[in-house]
Amino acid sequence: MAVILPSERKTIKARAFLTVVYTMLTMGALTMVYPFLVMLSQSLCSSYDYQRHSPVVIGSFDESDRFVRSLSTCFKTFPRELYPDAPPNWTSWTEVAKDRAGVKTFAQKELAPYRDKNSLAGKRRAASEFIRALANAPARATTCHYDARDVERFVRKKYGTLEALDAAWGIPHQSFFDVSFLSESRLDPEKTVGGEKFQTWTELKRDYAVKALARGDYACRTMPHPLAGSAAAARNALCMQFIDHGWRDFLAGAFANYRLVGDYLFVRGRAFFNTLLLVLLSLAASLTVNPLSAYALSRFHLRSREKILLFLLATMAFPAAVTAIPEFLLIRDLGLLNTFAALVLPTVANGMSIFILKGFFDALPRELYEAAAIDGAGEWTVFRKITLPMTTPILAVNALNTFLHAYSSWEWAFLVCQKQSDWTIAVWMYQMAQIFSHQPWCVMAGFVIVSLPTAAVFLLCQRVIMRGIVLPSMK
Repeated sequence: MAVILPSERKTIKARAFLTVVYTMLTMGALTMVYPFLVMLSQSLCSSYDYQRHSPVVIGSFDESDRFVRSLSTCFKTFPRELYPDAPPNWTSWTEVAKDRAGVKTFAQKELAPYRDKNSLAGKRRAASEFIRALANAPARATTCHYDARDVERFVRKKYGTLEALDAAWGIPHQSFFDVSFLSESRLDPEKTVGGEKFQTWTELKRDYAVKALARGDYACRTMPHPLAGSAAAARNALCMQFIDHGWRDFLAGAFANYRLVGDYLFVRGRAFFNTLLLVLLSLAASLTVNPLSAYALSRFHLRSREKILLFLLATMAFPAAVTAIPEFLLIRDLGLLNTFAALVLPTVANGMSIFILKGFFDALPRELYEAAAIDGAGEWTVFRKITLPMTTPILAVNALNTFLHAYSSWEWAFLVCQKQSDWTIAVWMYQMAQIFSHQPWCVMAGFVIVSLPTAAVFLLCQRVIMRGIVLPSMK
């Protein structure tokens, strides 16, 4: 029954009430959509604009912001040697991004000489000579603001296996994503340090310049040292790079985060297969055991039915953190560690699901079962052809809860499966958040990707979920 009758909807009170209701619903929707938009925007950001926490990437529509963002890819901090007239408070890229007005003034000043297309030919030739000289320069004459996303691909291509990398460097690594040149990047480029790792670092610096030259670029993450000695040529190269390749570099930088997530979560290991198998097994077990248990408690007058229900309700009184220790000890004693059984078995029977299903079965008309008995239907036939079809909305809600728990639960999976070959996407995502904590924009890209299946399930099952909410209240 509607709260407001159709004949009353045109009254002032009804319209005011509906306005308040729809306003509250809209505000509630915004509180859910806005954080996701911020996360999506941050997944396309870089060290320059990540701290803005904006629901949109400003560089996507602001040329000035896009230009300064292109500069941030080549330098760790704002290059005061190139732009001594810049505002004195521009000490880091985060401070630069906060000064929207200053960014606009700075970009317009730098790009103004490049508005005349007739004068670009000479500037383009000078920029080409700059990158060519950079590609041929010795390592001691260059510095590099490397990207951790490029290190993994470069080192993997050079050494092939972790065993070869560890043998060459004498340093153990759990994966290629653990490789870092942080200490090497802080050294004075004119100082030479022995060892295979330092040699690889110099090769990475040269690789940036060589690949930029091959692509037809004019600037890259490798820059001259000292920078002040070639300030005019570097400024020209950076501006020409933005004029000719600004949009390409912007899009490549925005989606580079997703490329890293794809390499980390899906290309290596069996994370996708493990997660898919875990979800399917959990759904199959949950949709088999819980309905059968609830049906038995509802249809048959068991002597200890009340005690069983009390036990099921008691399981809901303890949080997962409390039951994790005894569950782990039980799984260990059964010898099921590092197996899929350790992930599936603890979630096969759910007290909440059984309790809800039993209440729904109790509300079904008894006449249905009496008519089925008169027709000669067996108990299994009654359960499969009468009871289950009428409880589809509740089963859909239980299946959704099972999916969410199996898909997003990483604590239990990490606890009972220590081998990386058994890790799920949720566990790898947790590890990625730890490894790339210094690049949170990459972590945000991972969060966006792993949230898409959940969003898709909600959208596809929306009608069934709503039926599961409305129908029980109408019984």
